[in-house]
Amino acid sequence: MYRMDKSISSSGSFKEAEKAKRFNSNDTLSERLQQSWYLTCMAYGIDHNTPPKMEKKLFSVRKHTQ
Repeated sequence: MYRMDKSISSSGSFKEAEKAKRFNSNDTLSERLQQSWYLTCMAYGIDHNTPPKMEKKLFSVRKHTQ
């Protein structure tokens, strides 16, 4: 379970926050994707270990002809 480290917060401008977010991340892309999935699951009340299955009847695949 991920926990927010509240000791690393400070106030600043939006421009500074955007730079910090873009350049100071020490996590790998895989770790950031896992963290974002976890936060999404918490926001929507989904169990992050067993995601819901996609309803396949709603989508169809067909070859596009030009």
